[in-house]
Amino acid sequence: MATGKGGVGKSLLSCLLANTLSQKGTTILYYDSKNPSPIYKFVSKNVILYPLDYEKEAKEYVKLKLRFFILSWALTRSDVFRVFSRVIPGFRELIFLGRMWYDHYLGRYQFYVFDAPPVGQIIPLLKIPFSALDSGVGGFAKSDLEKMAEFVKKLKIILVCIPEYLSYEETAEAIQKMKQEGLEISALVLNKFYEKNLSREDELWIDRILTEGKLSAKEKEELINLYNFDTFFSLNSSKFLKLYKSIFPGVIKIPFSIEGIDADFIGKQMNIIQASVLSHLF
Repeated sequence: MATGKGGVGKSLLSCLLANTLSQKGTTILYYDSKNPSPIYKFVSKNVILYPLDYEKEAKEYVKLKLRFFILSWALTRSDVFRVFSRVIPGFRELIFLGRMWYDHYLGRYQFYVFDAPPVGQIIPLLKIPFSALDSGVGGFAKSDLEKMAEFVKKLKIILVCIPEYLSYEETAEAIQKMKQEGLEISALVLNKFYEKNLSREDELWIDRILTEGKLSAKEKEELINLYNFDTFFSLNSSKFLKLYKSIFPGVIKIPFSIEGIDADFIGKQMNIIQASVLSHLF
């Protein structure tokens, strides 16, 4: 389960994880049908891409438990059901979690990846089965919730972050809250980590060219911008790497791509996932 502040690269990591795991066995990647990511176009053909639609999943669950077809047919098509599914707190989260748990319970696949909601929503989602059990629910729902609660305890949670203060603050807060709730974090992935590209020799060459070279004002400006860009972003990434390591040991880095994300980038990062992230999960 990959989560983190919105926009930090949860979908990228989910794609990389699913692609890598699909080389080892049947893999499904779940995502909210209302929030598909353009990154999914890089998902391997060997991965089952599954959009979670809470109304569809809820109706399937009702049909499964109410074996009398006429009763389940009438209930799932009524306005009462639609209102119920939209206003009951935690209903949507429970259905999403239930779909994944049920697939795992039946052993349909070997690996399950969830491109989860932002971290602020994931803790309430994972608490749903425990809260429902504490409320005193009974019947077949209690049995399913007990199994779902055990499923949650076994989940591998990966937090994704970037070298920015807001991301750092939310990640630190999420780690603290998850510890309080007894939820274990399996890995912390620092996305968009910028490695220094200019060597010491490159820097000396730039300094000499700026001092002695016959460059136009525009050429000097571009060269200075290049040097400043490399220096600033590499120092910034290193600074945040230390900060993240102070709250979670063994931070895994995914490099920043100046060219953007393409199939070649995905292929290269799968090697990182294979060597680092998977070692934290299994």
